[in-house]
Amino acid sequence: MVLSLTSTLSLFVLIALSTVIFFAAKRFKLPYTVLLVLVGVLLVPIVNLPYLSVVFGFLNDLVLTPELLFYIFLPVLIFESGFNMSIRKMLESAWAISLLSVAGLFVSALVIASLLYLLLPLIGINIPFIIALLFGAVISPTDPVAVLSLFKEFKVPKRLGMIFEGESLFNDGTAVALFFVLLGVATYGFQGSETVVKGVADFVIMIVSGIAIGLLMAALITRALRLTRSNEFVTVTLLIISAHLVFITTEVINHLGYFHVSSIIATSVASLFMGNYSRNILAPKVDEYLSKLIEHMAFIVNSLVFLLAGLLFASSGVDFSDLWLPILIGVLVVAFARMVSVYCVVLPLNMSGVEEKIPLSWQKLMSWASLRGALSIIIVLMIPEGFTIEGWTYEHSPRDFLLALTIGCILATLFVKAPLIGPMMRRYHIEDHNPLSVVQKSDLGVYFLLTERSRLQEYLKKGFISYEHYVRLVAQVNHKIATAETERASLIERYGSNVFVQSLHFIMVRVELTALKRLYVNGEVNENVYRKIHGKLMLQLEKIEGAQHNAINPELDIDSRDVFDRLVNFSRRMLSKKSNEFSREEKLQYYRAQMIMARKAVMTVDSMQGSFDRPIFISNICDEVLERYRRYKEQSSSKMDALLGSYRDELEPHLIRLAECSLDASGSIALTYLHENGLINEADEDEIRHRFTIG
Repeated sequence: MVLSLTSTLSLFVLIALSTVIFFAAKRFKLPYTVLLVLVGVLLVPIVNLPYLSVVFGFLNDLVLTPELLFYIFLPVLIFESGFNMSIRKMLESAWAISLLSVAGLFVSALVIASLLYLLLPLIGINIPFIIALLFGAVISPTDPVAVLSLFKEFKVPKRLGMIFEGESLFNDGTAVALFFVLLGVATYGFQGSETVVKGVADFVIMIVSGIAIGLLMAALITRALRLTRSNEFVTVTLLIISAHLVFITTEVINHLGYFHVSSIIATSVASLFMGNYSRNILAPKVDEYLSKLIEHMAFIVNSLVFLLAGLLFASSGVDFSDLWLPILIGVLVVAFARMVSVYCVVLPLNMSGVEEKIPLSWQKLMSWASLRGALSIIIVLMIPEGFTIEGWTYEHSPRDFLLALTIGCILATLFVKAPLIGPMMRRYHIEDHNPLSVVQKSDLGVYFLLTERSRLQEYLKKGFISYEHYVRLVAQVNHKIATAETERASLIERYGSNVFVQSLHFIMVRVELTALKRLYVNGEVNENVYRKIHGKLMLQLEKIEGAQHNAINPELDIDSRDVFDRLVNFSRRMLSKKSNEFSREEKLQYYRAQMIMARKAVMTVDSMQGSFDRPIFISNICDEVLERYRRYKEQSSSKMDALLGSYRDELEPHLIRLAECSLDASGSIALTYLHENGLINEADEDEIRHRFTIG
């Protein structure tokens, strides 16, 4: 795409317009992506009005090209999805996700192709079966953007949301790989069993090589991140460009012509690796900044894709009046094929018992809420404009015909299916029934309200507000506190007090995770120790979320779902022939970190509990959990003392170094305080650190 002055202006005007649409969607509770496409469709006739074309005609200069979509936009969308997806949560539904994204997509494509091949001749349109198969590959991948935003609003079960998102992430790569195989067949012809064998081989090579190259490049980028950890700007830049590096590198390999790699699979795997493994070595503020930046980039890209899609639909030049009937048939066939593909996969999966069963209500929602979007647009635009096939005699080219069917199906899913997702969830009572989140918010909400009341009392003493104003505001806060107490009583009656034990355990582990991250950033634990403790805490969180907090195994720090950690550990053993056992210095770091983390968790909750004239948490539950953590602290302290007792001379210098790291961290806290209050700038901060740091 060549950017001119007017097309550049068009780009930024559309970004500005998307923010207005986002605001309107939130204000009026409308699906954001649906509204974007609608505005895009309406823009073309509006800006072409006689008096408006002179002013706004430049909007037509920005064209949605395959290159823009494929090389610039698509890697951002894949990275955002993969980077924020928990591989552990995904593997809980690994069978459902993998079967839906591979077998389900194949079934969908085949059903679509077969039905179109049989039904279209009834209205006088005879198309080659390979064209019908191409359309099946183009339209079968699902787009989760609009669906997941609605899922969050209606608090859909986390597992169902993960199945949708995981399927979408991986069926993108499957669909594009299948599309390229079919496009090759359509271009060069079908040669019987030879074509079938070659097609299957090409497909397998694309997927396997995509996984291998994705892992290899993710490992190289992670190595680079370790070297640049001290410079957050370099770290963030590396991560931002990582998706495009992986994606475009695989496309370069494809252009060499030796074999074909799935760039989407490679980028998906690399994004999952970096989000679940590499991300752990980032400093907290870098991780937080990066998360917001990636989310913002994905928002801009998604907004542009759907706006430009609307513009494309309205200005495609396809005569929909001639093709409305095949489009209608295509819409119905695609909807039916999705239903068949879901039930064909889920029913046998439920019968096998290899995974937790997917309820029938979920299956109905999965069949309906399968919106099509960005990827289908990208794939259909990758068909060469001059593409033709023997026996095609219609006025519309095969590309225009497939484009028309694709546009029709996307518009149908966005304007018909999407608005009905919410009512469908309510009808089938599809919601998250796990009370843990509700209980946590209830406890922390009480803390928030008591803090507000305490602050109001300070404001009154300092004369910041009048007594009348104070009385009115305190009455509102007290009413909310009473409401929160009533809600908590009803939660105890409904779920029992055990869920409050579960909630407080969850809070304590979250405090431990934060303390562990600080220890790692301060240099008080190395990466090996950090990953071992982090894995243990993540396993504990999962047990707590499953109401199994009393069944936590304190010795377990990794399991089969830590696929990237296990893969890295295996690679290290193979390459270095070294054991993963801790050295004595690492054991010292481990016990010391456990002691510090338990102490920090106790101090945090104990401080919250005693900050006001009434407790935050249920008293007997809080005492029980705090006592348990005090025992954890004493156990770790005893183990550290025993280790030092046996190897004092060897470990004393290391213990002193850890103390110096801790002291340096305290200085960093002081510098952060000075910076936040405007007393120093970044240059002053670096100079003070350099001049006054001890050691």
